[in-house]
Amino acid sequence: MGRPDLLNRTLGFAGSIAIALGGLTVGALPDKAEDPLVHWPVIRELRHFPLLAIAVSYVGIALLCGAWLRLRRTLDEHSPGDLVRTLLCWAGPLVLVPPMFSQDVYSYLAQGAMVHEGLDAYKFGPSALGGQFAAEVPAIWQNTPAPYGPLFLRAASAVVNVTGEHIMVGVFAFRLIALIGVALVVLCLPGIAARFGVPPQRALWFGALNPLLLLHLVAGMHNDAIMVGLMTAGIYAAVRQHPALGAVLISAAALIKAPAALALLTIVVLCPKAWLRIGAAAGASALGLQLASGLGTGWIGAMQTPTSVRNGLSFSTDLGLLLGALGWPEPMQIIRTLAAVAGCLLAGWALLRAPNPVAGLGLALSSIILLGPVVHPWYLLWAFIPLAAGLQRVPQAAVWASVGLSLFLLPTGAPGYPQAVLAATVGTVAGLLYLRMRPPVPAPLAVPATT
Repeated sequence: MGRPDLLNRTLGFAGSIAIALGGLTVGALPDKAEDPLVHWPVIRELRHFPLLAIAVSYVGIALLCGAWLRLRRTLDEHSPGDLVRTLLCWAGPLVLVPPMFSQDVYSYLAQGAMVHEGLDAYKFGPSALGGQFAAEVPAIWQNTPAPYGPLFLRAASAVVNVTGEHIMVGVFAFRLIALIGVALVVLCLPGIAARFGVPPQRALWFGALNPLLLLHLVAGMHNDAIMVGLMTAGIYAAVRQHPALGAVLISAAALIKAPAALALLTIVVLCPKAWLRIGAAAGASALGLQLASGLGTGWIGAMQTPTSVRNGLSFSTDLGLLLGALGWPEPMQIIRTLAAVAGCLLAGWALLRAPNPVAGLGLALSSIILLGPVVHPWYLLWAFIPLAAGLQRVPQAAVWASVGLSLFLLPTGAPGYPQAVLAATVGTVAGLLYLRMRPPVPAPLAVPATT
């Protein structure tokens, strides 16, 4: 590994260390009575200066994003194995810290405990459970039903069954599930990319080493990781001419989060002669998993739960709020409905006009996400991972969206002051790292032969 490569890997690793240090101090920590780190001398002292700890995390994000941007310039010097080793180096410190950038994992634990106790998580919120699991769930979600599919709730129940009332043990069990999803992305993405003449190095760089993935699927341990991992594995199975297996994997992903079901259209296009087998496999597996869960279909109606979030990233919600403030009578539902229709129309257009079905899936998911009623930074990974394998050229807007949205949330999981000042500062630092330390622009990547 040459000096520029070593520098990139070191910068990213230093960034991850700084992020992890901030996470140990001001991450999405459980109640202090349950926090095993509260008595560590350095951590205890840093918690008296939360602004300093937040700044350390943001400097770490700047270093990580700067290293990621610089790495793009030397991709032709790397093998896919080199990039996987870089990913392990950057992700390593983030695997060891408490939850960061989101408190969703505590909702997962509470919902798993509800299923374990026989409560209907699609009808009641965690407040109906009570106890220490419910106490860790943010107030906004205390009385809301679970928006996740039955496969995930059964997995959450199994976690609680194994880990019992040990909150942090349960948290790290969910991180293990998330890491399985990330591993599926890493294993399957190069093969999908090669099928469409996309250099595997570029696919891994944008899809697997993306700062959004490291911050929100590894550090944040969202269940989107296992959803997108199963979806990617399903597409890879279809690329390898195993369409029925692909349909089963994608059906399982959709029973974690429903948007993955759109990938079934992708594998039908990839294997048009097997459309009957795909349909039968998808239907049988979805029905079988649904019945085996014993949780009913309440999750379909509960998918509206996340729409209560107002974080400034959803165009339709922001427009509805603005029109409401200007005196329009109840504009939110109208605007959201129109935006959803527009998103579906754009998604259909993308599926028809994209250069290949995997790129079409990424563009379609982008349309649905960006025009949806709620947008979280990690939602974009649903689209970015197939785009990484399907597009010959990564859009600059997607690259800078990855960087910008990496700065959007505080380590605690909440947007807010002093976030804006810190984001502007470290964004400038990241840009300087990229502009002042970048190596010369290399020759174009060699495209692997397709089979």
